[in-house]
Amino acid sequence: MAVSSLAVASRYQVVSGRVRLVNPGSWSLWAQPRRVIGYVLIVEIVTVAATIVTLLLAPMLAGDLATGAVLLVLCIGYGEASRTVERAHRQYLSSPFMDLNSVWIFAAALLLHPALAAALITAIHLHRWVRVAHRSVHRVTFSAAAAIAAVLASSGFLALLGSYHAFAEGPRDLAAFAEAAAAAAVFLLVNNVLVSGVIALSIANPSLRAVTADWSDYGLEAATLALGVLLAWSLSDWPPMALAIVGVTLVLHGRVLIRQLREAARTDPKTGLLNTAAWYDAARREIERAARQHTSVGVLMIDLDHFKQVNDDHGHLTGDEVLVAVAKAIAGQVRGYDLVGRFGGDEFVVLLPAIEGPDLVQVAERIRRTIAGLAVDTTGRNGVVPFGGQTASIGLALFPRHGGILDQLLHAADGALLAAKSAGRDRVRLADPPLRD
Repeated sequence: MAVSSLAVASRYQVVSGRVRLVNPGSWSLWAQPRRVIGYVLIVEIVTVAATIVTLLLAPMLAGDLATGAVLLVLCIGYGEASRTVERAHRQYLSSPFMDLNSVWIFAAALLLHPALAAALITAIHLHRWVRVAHRSVHRVTFSAAAAIAAVLASSGFLALLGSYHAFAEGPRDLAAFAEAAAAAAVFLLVNNVLVSGVIALSIANPSLRAVTADWSDYGLEAATLALGVLLAWSLSDWPPMALAIVGVTLVLHGRVLIRQLREAARTDPKTGLLNTAAWYDAARREIERAARQHTSVGVLMIDLDHFKQVNDDHGHLTGDEVLVAVAKAIAGQVRGYDLVGRFGGDEFVVLLPAIEGPDLVQVAERIRRTIAGLAVDTTGRNGVVPFGGQTASIGLALFPRHGGILDQLLHAADGALLAAKSAGRDRVRLADPPLRD
């Protein structure tokens, strides 16, 4: 069943609310780098093959079909009830959004034969694709394959412990809880490793920060797995409780959207850095704290050299990809608590608390060299085109030497930036008066 459903999902697209057959040669998967295509196809083929093997080798219990049907009704009902939240997400946010389907998926991993769990996962993604989010076919099928692989891994882990397919009949003791928690950890690890792998292959110069989610997102996913354990427990011992778990999941879903909307209001949508207003607000508070604690704060103004020519010669799509790469490069060269923002266009700004002049210069030089050494795989008319040679000029100012309030520091750093441009670009300049060791 998982094979046929995945095949259907990979052959159709939704257009104007209707499903129509399309030419497989037009799928956006083929526009991806070869390494991404190979990785996606290998994961999907291995997952399908492993599902078939479990279907042939592992026994299916008589109650599996009934339990699977109940889970299917619950998750489809949840999908319909959460469509309003999903539409709000698509309208206001462009970032990935956790749909909390791990509640149903991990419950299936604990209660069902792996092949039936795979069928349930396929149904969930197919319903979401048709009724909620019309994403690229290869993204949907890969997401389903990654979830199925995680289920197979967690089921295999339980089988090694001798607990395979025994959750419904097993004792409710500390050992059973520990086994379920360990299986959840296996599920979380496998799913995220597979997803991080395709992200790493899709971008140039991947970093750990770029290919992994925030710790808060991992915490949220762990919470959904815990709800999955409770759902499996309720379906085994007290089925009406499953409706309460559906309600809790819907409330949690809405809270996640609210959190993301708040983050979106502070974030530059193109680069993921703080936007101007959010950066200014946070930086002003840092300056006020430094004044109370009598510590120094550094400010960097970073402007890309001749960036307009990049847009004119290569197109705005290439320019946007370069901006994203530069933003990641800057964020990768500073501390996690430093404030990195985009001031619009090709200008970035960084505030570094508790830093002295010599260290500030070193950070700025490191950022300048990193930008100059970037090799960005950009998307051109003829496929992936390497781009490099972008340089940046950087102006520096230090609190309180160059100003007692944020506006004065920004003015001083901007003046130093103009001096760097006038001196020939691709260099770092200190605000006047110069810093002294």
